[in-house]
Amino acid sequence: MAKSNRFRKRTSDRSGFDYKEIELVKDKGLLVSEDERDDPPPSKISLGGEGEISQGSYFRSSTSTSVDTERENPTFYITAAGGITPNFSHPYMRVTGSNSAVTISANPKIATGSEGKFLTLFCSDSGITITNGDGVATMASVPLVMTSGSVAVFMYNTANNVWNETSRVSGDFGIGG
Repeated sequence: MAKSNRFRKRTSDRSGFDYKEIELVKDKGLLVSEDERDDPPPSKISLGGEGEISQGSYFRSSTSTSVDTERENPTFYITAAGGITPNFSHPYMRVTGSNSAVTISANPKIATGSEGKFLTLFCSDSGITITNGDGVATMASVPLVMTSGSVAVFMYNTANNVWNETSRVSGDFGIGG
């Protein structure tokens, strides 16, 4: 009976992996697997490279270091008696305790909002503590202690007229301060 090469193994000259000999093809003088071939790209159109990819409208095209006030997300300094007045001109509010860590004592702690409005707070320096009550419903009624890098999200509900905390991330695991 004649020997069959159907199941004979051979090592690819390019990757070093073993394949059945009948699966290997010649590519530039080497025996390689079909998926290891050096085929040219399917198109002659450039795939893009450095300097060819748009940064989008949010990023400045110049190297100027001047502050773009339309895109700069300002830091709001929070006082215990003043509480938080939501600002929705940016995707989130960057907040910090005024000069040192503060526990908000204002009533309401966060100014009244409108139904279904979301408020994201990002603590960027001095800590802020928000306790349950006075217009705020924290998760499990546990005080929210925000340190640098902490993020908390609230949603306003007109049924009980409070900002309901929906999530929190500790500064230890947050996006940095």
